[in-house]
Amino acid sequence: MPDTIQNALPCITGAIFVLALLVFLVSLRLFRRSRSDIFWRRRREAGQRGWRLFLVSIGLLGISGMCCVVTAGAAMLSEDTTQTPATYIVTGVASFPSPTIAAQLSPDAAQTVPSPTAAEDVAESPVPTPDKTPTPMPPTVIIITATPGYTPTETPLVTFTPNATPLLSSVTPQSDARITITALDDQISDALTPVNPRTTFEAGITRIYLFVRFRNMTPGVLWKRLLYRGGEPIDGSTYLWGSETGGETYFFFGNDSGFPPGDYEIRLYIGENSVPISTTTFTITE
Repeated sequence: MPDTIQNALPCITGAIFVLALLVFLVSLRLFRRSRSDIFWRRRREAGQRGWRLFLVSIGLLGISGMCCVVTAGAAMLSEDTTQTPATYIVTGVASFPSPTIAAQLSPDAAQTVPSPTAAEDVAESPVPTPDKTPTPMPPTVIIITATPGYTPTETPLVTFTPNATPLLSSVTPQSDARITITALDDQISDALTPVNPRTTFEAGITRIYLFVRFRNMTPGVLWKRLLYRGGEPIDGSTYLWGSETGGETYFFFGNDSGFPPGDYEIRLYIGENSVPISTTTFTITE
């Protein structure tokens, strides 16, 4: 039974690992949908489902790692138990104390001491006598060279490129359409509201949430959001507005390696207008 379990452990580990990869890929697809879907409710649901599946994939990867450790440990124990012990053959001349010494030690011991002839019979082979004194081997000199340590270099942000194929829409925005940024935060509550709204953040954060209020928006109208750093665009895209014409929602900009320090600005546009409908600035400190 233990052998059967040990043989099945690699298959179980591989199956869990493959399942973890599949769940992880599904979570990535949901994350992508949470950023690209035109309806914010579906983006929110996709983001929540994506986080749940992402955590499940991490748990499965952990279980797979534990199975790998157990499999390796069981294989090592199996090798130790099946290894044949080494056999040593010792040849030489057996030596025994003389009868006189044995008698001094104990009268009974003198009767049990074998004769010199018996000692000669015990010897299986003579001890070889070296012809000459062995020449000592010269010392081995090992030269160790030091390798210079790794010097980290700052990875610049990926250059932002606008949509290669811009979206087209025949919908004309209303003259009183508005999208207003109301708050910024690097977290979001379960109620989809900011946790600690502010305009100054520490370096290393991977998401900036912008909470907005909108009114008189027309379904299918073009709109876009852009993120600038030091006056240069680094992220953003163009979208088609969803079905809701008024209310509140949120969006976010993400950077997997963390936003570097600097001064940032967010600009929102409606339609083909080159003048932003709403702007806000924030700073990421050292």
